Amino acid sequence: MHLNVSFMLEDFPVVLKALPVTLGLTVLSYAGAFLIACLFGAVILHKTKVLYPLILVFNTVVKGIPLLIQLLFCYYGIPQLLKLLSEKTDLIRYDPKHLSYFAFAAVAFSINYGAYMTDVVVSSFKAVDPGQREAADAIGMTKLQGIWYITGLQALKISIPGLSNYFMWLLKATSLASITNVFELLATSRASTADNYAILEGYIVAAAIYWAVCLIAEHLLKKLNQAMKQEEMINEHGRTGTYQKEAWWKRNPERCEPVR
Repeated sequence: MHLNVSFMLEDFPVVLKALPVTLGLTVLSYAGAFLIACLFGAVILHKTKVLYPLILVFNTVVKGIPLLIQLLFCYYGIPQLLKLLSEKTDLIRYDPKHLSYFAFAAVAFSINYGAYMTDVVVSSFKAVDPGQREAADAIGMTKLQGIWYITGLQALKISIPGLSNYFMWLLKATSLASITNVFELLATSRASTADNYAILEGYIVAAAIYWAVCLIAEHLLKKLNQAMKQEEMINEHGRTGTYQKEAWWKRNPERCEPVR
């Protein structure tokens, strides 16, 4: 097997220009998925009468349909929905020549990964000590204040490893957006080989860029996870030290301060 190394070196900067599209699609889709996961998780945790069964059914349907089909559904279905809305209302103007296939792909990724990330959000909140919620109620906090200041932060720390994995999977899954006319890394590498048919070389270049980006993203996410764990250990040590000091003073009210 002979690889055209000179072409690969020339093709590398060409494919690399599509990296902002891949990263933008990843970040936008992940933000949408996280928002969906938080909303769906809140419904599931509180078991809202009407929405709770609907969310469960919706998540089951989304998880049971391949992501590729969901991308194609958004690719063909959203334009039809926009066309219908433009005919029935004056809210939007349908222009088939200027459709945002990037946004359609982001919607598909957000819905798909949001359904899976909902399980992470729900399990993370359930892993928080119930005494934390009782303490928030005891000091007069509302449910929203308790989530924002106490249980939400703890659940976020618990969920970071799982959410980090989904970010990595989503970053690589964006390559499927090439079937919906989104010129990310894979589509750009395929188009760059149209003249000399060096298809294998183009895929190798795309794979190398994906690999490098994933290594950097994984390293940054590990640093984030370590920082959160270290902060939690410091806070826990501070709370424990305070409790021990108060207990010592209760037992020894007339003695000097204990040596640390």
